Amino acid sequence: MKPISYTCALLLLMLGLPSTGVAGLFRQYADALNETVTLVKTGELKQAVAKIENVNEGNDKDILYFFEKGELLSLGSNFTSSRETWMKGDEIIQAWENEFRSNPSKIFGDIGSFLISDKTRRYDGQDYEKVLLSTRLTMNHIMLGNFDHARIEMKKTYEREKLIEAFREKEYDALKAESNKQDAGQISNLESYPMQELDTPEVRELKNGFQNAFAHYLAGYFFEVTDEPSLAEPGYRNALQLAPGKTMIQTALNDIGKHVPGPGETDVLFVLETGFAPRIDSLNISIPIMRKGGVVITPLSFPLLKVSEQVPVPSSLAVAGGRYPVETLTNIDTMARRLLKDQMPGIILRTVIRAGLKSLVQEQANKAHWVAGLVANVVSASTEQADDRNWRTLPERISIARAMLPQGRQVIEFQTPAGLYRTEADLSGRFTIVPIRITGNAVYVGQPRHAKDIASGLLPDKTIPSGHLVPSAPDSSRSYVTATAPVAPAPVAHTAPAIQPTADLGKRVQVGDTTYIGDFRFAQPSGLPSGKGVIEWQNGHRFEGQLVNGVKQGYGVFIAPGSFRYEGNWESNKQNGKGKTIFDNGDVYEGEILDGEFHGQGSYTTKDGYRYEGSWKKGVKEGPGKLTFPDGDFWEGIFSNDQRTAQGKMTFAPKPDIGAKP
Repeated sequence: MKPISYTCALLLLMLGLPSTGVAGLFRQYADALNETVTLVKTGELKQAVAKIENVNEGNDKDILYFFEKGELLSLGSNFTSSRETWMKGDEIIQAWENEFRSNPSKIFGDIGSFLISDKTRRYDGQDYEKVLLSTRLTMNHIMLGNFDHARIEMKKTYEREKLIEAFREKEYDALKAESNKQDAGQISNLESYPMQELDTPEVRELKNGFQNAFAHYLAGYFFEVTDEPSLAEPGYRNALQLAPGKTMIQTALNDIGKHVPGPGETDVLFVLETGFAPRIDSLNISIPIMRKGGVVITPLSFPLLKVSEQVPVPSSLAVAGGRYPVETLTNIDTMARRLLKDQMPGIILRTVIRAGLKSLVQEQANKAHWVAGLVANVVSASTEQADDRNWRTLPERISIARAMLPQGRQVIEFQTPAGLYRTEADLSGRFTIVPIRITGNAVYVGQPRHAKDIASGLLPDKTIPSGHLVPSAPDSSRSYVTATAPVAPAPVAHTAPAIQPTADLGKRVQVGDTTYIGDFRFAQPSGLPSGKGVIEWQNGHRFEGQLVNGVKQGYGVFIAPGSFRYEGNWESNKQNGKGKTIFDNGDVYEGEILDGEFHGQGSYTTKDGYRYEGSWKKGVKEGPGKLTFPDGDFWEGIFSNDQRTAQGKMTFAPKPDIGAKP
């Protein structure tokens, strides 16, 4: 009965692990994230967030939940919610850091991975994920205007890199000591594993698998544009050490402080992210292990990186009549391969120890009874899985373009796999950062200085059901649109070079992907259209009203099929004054608007019967107002930052007596 007891011991060990370890062992992370990635590619962010929530229903969320959800919220320009989500993930990393500082040996002695599977090990994020989380938090702080927090996060990035470096050095020493006790020779040479993919020139050129050049370039840029050149120089130098030969880094280092924006100009950094991080699959290899009773075939598993569908990086951006080159600073796919290459000795060592235990159990079980042997084989195979956990919604590459541009709303054009993409961004202040994510079928453009969490519009207590969030006031551009239907704003001069500037355009004129119907003229020398009529874009958007030098002015109607219809006043290309917005989901806002946001007095009614009447400030409920619920109950009082305050009163409408007889 001794062999059966070995098998039972292995089963009991697996069942005795923490419940999160057992659940994680059989959970296929790579498969679960495939659907999320697909939804992001098609521009369906709400559905992608819902998918993340569905596969993480418990209260005990793991770090990947915070990684992935924060990324999705950031893609939708919900920088406030994204930051809050990522900071919860950062708390997990900080706990790991504190544990390493106080008791590093505890982290190395992870028994579950030796006996069952690497997937039972605690997951605190890949090394490059830890650093990139800090970089992404830095970006969010900047987008929200919290520059002091951005500085703190940059300092934390540097400290985190040093800590990871120290951790890997200690881990190497621990692995060396452990390998002296084990005979790793029998599987150290894995003929079936594609080691060549981890030993490419690009992988060898990387200093390590956790530092990225973009993080340090961002620090250099930020300190330069905030007039701290002494801090900008180290940032650029560190970036150049990590990515030697990059023209834009070298130029930035050479030109610190030389190019200061003039009146009406802004120093713009475009951050272009393309594709997705590689997925991790489990490559199973059956290894013959010599035992006293003969050879035992033992299944072993190793992580295998599978590159996602590559998305080409645009070679340049066209903005304000100029064209600016794009240069890649960070390749996360290459970083992941470098990290895996560095981790392979530890993975092999743990696999050796695990193989020894499992082959012993298999040998003894086979001797006892064929049933015991079958059980041992099933247990061994089912528990042998490589660790497939990683942050999938990260981009594959991070690239930049930099330009000194006129302030104001500018048209941006660049190539995507689906063709030419055009959008707009507001450029203002001493500097502006414009994040752009190209996924293949969808493009997401973060709106600088318009960082606002639309989820804050949820009604308190009696909430609007999921999918009926109170959104901010729309504009003629969107934060993200599928690349097959690019946003086509009012045209600028370079879109219509063949048009005679002073010619009468007649009743219907096609200029690029824009059609003018009515009395429009192009003023010389700007080439910007003026007149009254209808403008139609290829993506289905339609505006009827007045253009003055290319911008919407006065009363007009804008229709974005599948999104909303706005009827009201325009000023300088934005909804300003009074207007009515009818959303395709049935919600309606009617009242005052300032710079495209609900501001002043107005009412918002949902299709489900919720209605708010009162004061608004920059898109949220602020000041006196009345919130009426579908059943007639209403709350009246003072609102602050979209929430009810203590200064108010709830009134319940009379309800019919259910038990009363007619």
